[in-house]
Amino acid sequence: MQHEEKFIDFVVKHIQQECPDDVRDIEPVSLREMVTNGLTRARSYDLEKPQDLTAFVAIMFDISPNFDEQADIQRALRDKSVPIEQRFNTMIECVPDKAWEEAETNKNYDAWFPELNNQGDCNNG
Repeated sequence: MQHEEKFIDFVVKHIQQECPDDVRDIEPVSLREMVTNGLTRARSYDLEKPQDLTAFVAIMFDISPNFDEQADIQRALRDKSVPIEQRFNTMIECVPDKAWEEAETNKNYDAWFPELNNQGDCNNG
């Protein structure tokens, strides 16, 4: 688990350097949780390479936290005909600009904290 903690630290620092305007006002504890949740989301597509995981989370900050829900992007991330080692780069290279624009337009910040989305309505009365 120590390796994972170091990797999360690395991704947090990368995001702070590459996307400073996007994270400037985020508390460090929240930023770390967002990165952790982003890595979980990236791994749900079987991504494993550190550079793919880091780039996936960076795109979540830069474009949209739920960018992977856009149909063309999701299709590319799930395309079993492309080896997993190449899938992320293939997605970056092959998904049309229009799809990325759509992903940015349909931004949903709740994607950062999926555990909040799964709680449902709590009616106490």
